[in-house]
Amino acid sequence: AARRLGLRIPDDISVTGLDDLALATALDPELTTVHLDAELFGERGMHALLAVLEGREPHGGDIPVHLVLRGSTAPPRAPRD
Repeated sequence: AARRLGLRIPDDISVTGLDDLALATALDPELTTVHLDAELFGERGMHALLAVLEGREPHGGDIPVHLVLRGSTAPPRAPRD
């Protein structure tokens, strides 16, 4: 869609995805993503669902993520005068 609008990635706009799928490296430029452990995410979701079904409060907690930098993002440009 960005290219159809005449925008260049990452020169004009940065693009970031979520989940670090294999498809991210098949794109041009390769897609910067946030890596999320899908198995842990599913496990935590299942525990939360079971807790709710049993009338218990689900446990909270963060799921670790990390940014996988690739070619679809760039630092912001300097402001124009």
